[in-house]
Amino acid sequence: MTNQSVESMMVLTNKSIKKVGGVMSAVIEIKNLSKSYKEFKAVDNISLDIQSGEIFGFIGPNGAGKSTTIKMLLNFIFPTSGSATILGLDCVTESLAIKKQVGYVSSDVRYYHNMTSLDIFKYTASFHGIKNKQEVIDEYVNYFEIEPNKKIADLSLGNKKKVAIVSALLQNPKLLILDEPTNGLDPMIQYRLFEVLEKKSKEGMTIFLSSHDLHEIQAHCDQAAFIKNGKIIAIEEINKGKELEKKVIVCTNNLLETELEVIGATNIDMKDEQISFIYQGEMDTLIKLLSSKNITDLEIKPLDIEDKFLSMY
Repeated sequence: MTNQSVESMMVLTNKSIKKVGGVMSAVIEIKNLSKSYKEFKAVDNISLDIQSGEIFGFIGPNGAGKSTTIKMLLNFIFPTSGSATILGLDCVTESLAIKKQVGYVSSDVRYYHNMTSLDIFKYTASFHGIKNKQEVIDEYVNYFEIEPNKKIADLSLGNKKKVAIVSALLQNPKLLILDEPTNGLDPMIQYRLFEVLEKKSKEGMTIFLSSHDLHEIQAHCDQAAFIKNGKIIAIEEINKGKELEKKVIVCTNNLLETELEVIGATNIDMKDEQISFIYQGEMDTLIKLLSSKNITDLEIKPLDIEDKFLSMY
């Protein structure tokens, strides 16, 4: 397995989108989905389509509605309104059939304390009828550096998370749903996890990655949805943002905010003689404006996912 660049991840292979009634269907389709608790809307009328083979990021701060959305997809809780399908199957009425084809890693890993990692892997492999199961288990145990005979009660948070990841990968699911999967993992295991995810994505597995780690979203996702207060506020192609939008930092004492607004600059932040803003217009227009000013320093760089996140929130 080799580490893939962000650009190479934008090319998806082995598309295997299911046909429903002769119409091509996304792996995950969410339509006007909501979840309310009395007067509080945890998820508010969201809609998403996620295609086969994508690594799709789901970004938001704590309490934004990420885990609630996942729980509705997996039928752990019922939606207040709206609908969702996975692989063309209804998430409420056909949940059993969905669970046979979906792997899931919870943000909060819980297993029976007296079981060992190997007990869990063998149970998972038997349940899903995996052939040459011991060979597959041994491969993942070695790759993720798991102590197979250690009891769950004796494992750290990171080691429990590794057990959950391997359990989800063992069945080689069509869809893998990950809720904060790298929480507790050391950097080397994080690197190995994303090596596996990128390889599986190229083989056609769809990966739904809920996270607030902006760097892993930037490096590995094809698209990302931003959620805030239960609402989807943007859906972005990760590379698209870098191509079209720039973050500009300029040091000058005679550039007015109104001049920047005229050329389409947004998120303008003026601190003394340093001005930062986001710009997606013609570069000639920006350069002509700046050339008439007393510029002491200038930086223009692609807008990355962290800048995008901060500008939205």
